[in-house]
Amino acid sequence: MTTSCPSFLRGTAMRVTRLDACGRPVYGDGNMVVSDGFVTATLSAEVQEGDAITVTKANGQTCINEPGEDQLQWYTTQIEFCAVDPDLVQIMNQSWDKVVDAQGNVIGYNANGSLSGDGFALEIWMDVYGTGDACSGDQAQGEWGYILLPWVKGGAPGDIEIGNDAISFTYNGKTKVGSGWRRGPYPVQQQANGAPGPLLQPIGSNTHYRLFTTTIRPPEPECGAQPVDRPTPEVAELTITGVPGETPRNTVRLRADNHGFGPVVINWGDGTAETIASDGAYITHTYAAPGTQTIQVRDQQTPAVSVSKEITVPLPADEPGLTLSADSPENRYAVTAAITLPKQASGTATVDWGDGTDPVTVTVGADGTVSSTHTYKAAGVYTVSVRRSDVETYRTRAAVAVPVQASPTVTAEEDTTDATAKTVKLTWDNGTNGPVSIDWGDGSAPVDQTQTGTATHAYTTNGVKTITVTSKANPAASTQATATIPFP
Repeated sequence: MTTSCPSFLRGTAMRVTRLDACGRPVYGDGNMVVSDGFVTATLSAEVQEGDAITVTKANGQTCINEPGEDQLQWYTTQIEFCAVDPDLVQIMNQSWDKVVDAQGNVIGYNANGSLSGDGFALEIWMDVYGTGDACSGDQAQGEWGYILLPWVKGGAPGDIEIGNDAISFTYNGKTKVGSGWRRGPYPVQQQANGAPGPLLQPIGSNTHYRLFTTTIRPPEPECGAQPVDRPTPEVAELTITGVPGETPRNTVRLRADNHGFGPVVINWGDGTAETIASDGAYITHTYAAPGTQTIQVRDQQTPAVSVSKEITVPLPADEPGLTLSADSPENRYAVTAAITLPKQASGTATVDWGDGTDPVTVTVGADGTVSSTHTYKAAGVYTVSVRRSDVETYRTRAAVAVPVQASPTVTAEEDTTDATAKTVKLTWDNGTNGPVSIDWGDGSAPVDQTQTGTATHAYTTNGVKTITVTSKANPAASTQATATIPFP
């Protein structure tokens, strides 16, 4: 991995795209303008200073002086134009209407009193100075600086001064987080196969702007609004759970995230009518009979883009399964988490080991299970937490004492003093870990014993008996032995 450290100079092109109320691109005619008629574009950070904590002692000296953490609120954008495109102005200020001539050509706009609108996305390209990798890759077209403001609200006009000089027009706005831009509808970055494509990483929910260098040529400036073509979407991401409290769990609750590309069609796999669901909306379906079902979700406009998910009805519990153990007798600080995810889950989970280290993401296999091992640095009792990656509210916790106690050693053999061959002689050793509890496996009450010893037990029924010896201090540390009654 290498790091690019370019120097930027002069702006070369600007693109403004109309957004909807969720900050998503609006597809279709008249929703985008590419212009090179701007003079400057200024981004000014608006930062709220954090509250400092200051405490003064009785003698006048400072006891506590802790500065607060500043918070970035937004960026104020100021764009100065020397060539005004009425369509561009109308996209920035959707409440301003266009002025047309007798032939229907757009010749201006009305600056109305309202500044309402859903906002716009702003992209600006810049030249890169002295680059040596401008044509790296077969599909590279040069190198440019690229800055994206995925959601700008308002296009408030600035002052207009008309005199014996060039006249410029200024418009101001504010960035907003929570954009639905995602990867965007335009080819702005080289993909893994070298072809031009959308952003490699989607825009996050807390992003004000993104800046990087690209080898994809900027679009050509053109006066007037142009269409925004709907790209081929990626497959929808499915979130599937059951309904809390339902018995049996025959109802599926499904959410299809179609990345802002609109409705999806759901085939539930049981022969019932297909369902059309809004992008990102939850919808439920109840199956009439138990069994394995395959749900297929496809994009309504591009049906070839589809994804399938196999589930089991009734649904198993939505929470992950978690069992902790020590698989390495030589290292009692190493703990293994055996994790199980239900079929309806996405297949990935996040493991927090409870010791301040970064959580890790694990992926289950075809059987829905995976093991992950972690070595602790210090002794103590830790709470391990496993969350489903698709629905983080579903999690499971378990505590483990480190170093992990080894399980007792156990030996079961015949008590030869019993002529009926129905008495077992049990020997156990729990090291230095304290008393044990013995379950003889025949329905009798468990008995408590010292940490090391020998005991006998007479059975009254025949068959294979499973004897369990459990450490009283750590119920997870247990060992089983079997005895066939009567003994051969």
